[in-house]
Amino acid sequence: MMGNPVWDYGSALHDGVQEAGLTFAYHASGQKAVDDKQAAQIADSNDALKFPDDFRVGLHFVNGYIYPAESLSVTFPELLKRPQARAKNSTRAFAGVNLASPEGPITPKHIAKITAGDQVLFAGDSMMQGIAPHVKNMLLKKYNIDSINLSKQSTGLAYPRFFNWPETIAKALNDNPNIKVLVVFLGPNDPWDMPPQTGYKYVKFKSEEWEQVYRSRINDILATARQHNVDVIWVGPPNMRKNNLSDGMKFLRSLYQSEVEKYGEMYISANDVFKYKNDDYSDYIGDGSNAIKLRSGDGIHFSGKGQQMIAERVFSLIHFEEGDKEPHETEQLASSQEQATLD
Repeated sequence: MMGNPVWDYGSALHDGVQEAGLTFAYHASGQKAVDDKQAAQIADSNDALKFPDDFRVGLHFVNGYIYPAESLSVTFPELLKRPQARAKNSTRAFAGVNLASPEGPITPKHIAKITAGDQVLFAGDSMMQGIAPHVKNMLLKKYNIDSINLSKQSTGLAYPRFFNWPETIAKALNDNPNIKVLVVFLGPNDPWDMPPQTGYKYVKFKSEEWEQVYRSRINDILATARQHNVDVIWVGPPNMRKNNLSDGMKFLRSLYQSEVEKYGEMYISANDVFKYKNDDYSDYIGDGSNAIKLRSGDGIHFSGKGQQMIAERVFSLIHFEEGDKEPHETEQLASSQEQATLD
């Protein structure tokens, strides 16, 4: 029935009612106010993390944010094109970028472990803004675990002068020693030419230099988490409706996954969650098994059901340790697979 106007309207109406209910509960419970307060406290305690007054702009090339930016006097791409002072004798946009290797032996993780009193930190863009409240609610209801949601629309790793995730995450981990799990979800704001640290020539997306710099920022987050003994769950963005953006996500996924696996942390493919094959895109489940819409109208974000599916996958990797109990089912499966390989 997918593609039938009446069926699609009913599906959209159902999604709207569900999303409205979730949004109402999120605000009415006071959780939205708590999230905003936590984010504001971290930002206010460090001037380097604040947006300059004349930089209140939005990434207009990606629409559909839950909480749009305000006071938009100029589009982000226009601002990026403005000339910058060129440093003398500058031949490269980024100097001294090195990819660190994790220290000590690396054992691949299959679950993230938490105990009573621990916290989970959520970092990401508007995609995470849709996912985090679901996972927070699951953690609170099932394990009475508190979470910190710092997700912010229009952010990524390509424009640290707009918002610096490695610094923000490092500060959050320093200030909150009870954080034991970090969940990251980024991507759609980043597949563009990157502004340089020096000079005026932008670094071309997918170039060797662009990749090296971007990998270094992923690496910074993972290294910081490792220093704090924090488990990381990194969600890779799914295919997008627009081919150019989807191709960019494919490239970024390869960077996320390889860096995350290098550190032995956990990587979730949103494509696997939605059962997308190769480069295919669908508003619905990839195998056509049902007609419940998973993506929003912009072909980027997710419906309430899509958010819930990714949230459930994230939650399935978080194991609450409560005394001496049987190993988590994910650990049992991983152990049996490793034993079979050895045999």
